[in-house]
Amino acid sequence: MTNSSDRDSCLILIADDDRFTRLMLRQVMETEGYKVEEAGDGKQCLAAYEKYKPDMVLLDAMMPVMDGFACCAQLQTLMERDSLDGSSALRTPVLMITGLNDQASVNWAFEAGATDLVTKPIHPPVLMRRVRRLLEASWAEKSLRERERQYRSVVENVKEVIFQTNAAGTWTFLNPAWTDLTGFAVAESVGTNFLKYVHPDDQQLHQELWQSLLKGKEASCLQEIRYLTKTGESRWVEIHAHPTQSANGSLTGISGIIRDITERIYTEALEREKLKLETEIVERKRTENVIRNALSKEKELAELQSQIITTISHEFRTPLTTIRSSSDLLKCYSQNWTEEKKLKHFQRIEDAVEHMSNLLSDVILIGQAEAGQLKFNPTQVDLENWCREMIDDWQLSLGNQVDEGSPQIIVSVQGNATQANLDEKLLRQILTNLLSNAVKFSPKTGTVHFDLVCQEEQAIFCIKDKGIGIPKDEQEQVFDSFYRASNTGTIEGTGAGLAITKKCVELHQGQITVDSEVGVGTTFRVKLPLNLKPT
Repeated sequence: MTNSSDRDSCLILIADDDRFTRLMLRQVMETEGYKVEEAGDGKQCLAAYEKYKPDMVLLDAMMPVMDGFACCAQLQTLMERDSLDGSSALRTPVLMITGLNDQASVNWAFEAGATDLVTKPIHPPVLMRRVRRLLEASWAEKSLRERERQYRSVVENVKEVIFQTNAAGTWTFLNPAWTDLTGFAVAESVGTNFLKYVHPDDQQLHQELWQSLLKGKEASCLQEIRYLTKTGESRWVEIHAHPTQSANGSLTGISGIIRDITERIYTEALEREKLKLETEIVERKRTENVIRNALSKEKELAELQSQIITTISHEFRTPLTTIRSSSDLLKCYSQNWTEEKKLKHFQRIEDAVEHMSNLLSDVILIGQAEAGQLKFNPTQVDLENWCREMIDDWQLSLGNQVDEGSPQIIVSVQGNATQANLDEKLLRQILTNLLSNAVKFSPKTGTVHFDLVCQEEQAIFCIKDKGIGIPKDEQEQVFDSFYRASNTGTIEGTGAGLAITKKCVELHQGQITVDSEVGVGTTFRVKLPLNLKPT
């Protein structure tokens, strides 16, 4: 169908020596919306064609100067020239109008290049039907040629190879990208078998893929494979292929695209090598760190061992001296002493042994903690009852070891969530060490506050004394093994208790902090999660 916009832009060239015929044809064409130019003979028609490049020519067969047959032949020559130089890819339709009705004239018109022919007298409806049909055919051909041109432009300029083969594997079509990929000219490759260009090691795989497509086993395939160039070089390509079918549905060959992926393959290989090297470097560094940490740990353990030996040697000297002195005195003078005096020396020996036993227990715990051998075995505990019983038991044992009074311990509990999942042995170690220090470094008539705050997710233990305090610049060091603050003087102790306490807190995934001022007192706060699972 011809729409109005096509008619408005369409130019018809009318060539006829009869002015009245030209006028009639103009009226008919303009009524249909076409533009019109006129010529009175064949030579004028050629000149007008050159000038206007009409969409169609209505050409009278019999004219003076140059008749329509000769003019039509010359028009074909001009159209051929335009086609060759690219100014027009299509031939302009020529509708010959003749009063001759014999077969010879008809043949002559078509031999001269006429597209169609109408005879006089002219019937406008018949004429317009012919004009519309010829213009629509011309426009359809023009549209087809334009699509072909666009398709050809795409096919000839894409970087991927576009190909077709027949069922035997012979190339039937290759675009220019084939030459860029392989170096083989398209003309020398078309008509040869595709396997000629496949790397020998990949030919069997390629053939199997082709056969699976031709037999209908696969609808398409995507494969990475090696092709050979004209210089013998291997290029990695990615082939995306599918079978082609004839009108009756039979498989006639293969078509698809070939993409050069050589650079990508090499880049991926380099990336893999890079990743491998990076992994090796990371692993080597990790190994170095493990060895370095092991050596550091070994050094720390060696230093700890030396420190333990030094501490034991120093701390054992006093109780051993006490034991020896009391045992010598008992051996020499017991027959002359009262029972009370004998019991006093026996108690001194017993206290010295107890001190040595406690010291050995601390040393063993320090060693286990540093070696990572302390076990965490939580059980269900009612914290309030457990803490009260623990403090009572501890005070009883403390009362049996001193002659004079000791600071009063005031217990306070806040919160209802007292059920906890904690390690009783480690918790006892934490709290007895902190209470022992609070009592040891406080005035005998003073008080020690033990506060327990039970929240939803954690328990907070606060042990506060009004003792000698810890110097500010030493508060971070008091958790080091066998470290004793500079103001402890002759007060007995090894410096192991707080180190053990911190290790026990860490096994609970908790925190311990200290706030202290010399001459005012010290507060230790321990925060422990309430519901930990065994590790």
